[in-house]
Amino acid sequence: MTTIEKFYSDIQKAIKFDRANNGGHYDGKRACASICRLFETYNRDVPEVAQQISDYWLNTYVLPSADAANEPSEANVAKIRAFHSFMNNDISDSLDALSQDDWENLRDFVNDSAETIELDALQSMMSVILDRGAL
Repeated sequence: MTTIEKFYSDIQKAIKFDRANNGGHYDGKRACASICRLFETYNRDVPEVAQQISDYWLNTYVLPSADAANEPSEANVAKIRAFHSFMNNDISDSLDALSQDDWENLRDFVNDSAETIELDALQSMMSVILDRGAL
């Protein structure tokens, strides 16, 4: 199982856990906040960028949703998985879930934290951002 598959599995567990631990009453916002913490834990090698991405995902895609109580939608799960793929240099089709605005925000997040990111990770991230036309 790859780290991306494991992350997806843990997202599904977080969703089920929210429902199970709250008497069957699911709260999408609460579950998505848990997914954000999970994302940050998985990407603790670059904590500043991970936090910026999770905040961006929550505030850009989840909270404005017309049905926020039932989030995350499949499209929003695909987004957070793509962000995780980016953070782990897993260049796959999953990155296609990210829009040009997402790539530009990623560029800004990485630039803001460049001094704290290990050089190999920084080069990998910037290379993908460049390939996606966000530089």
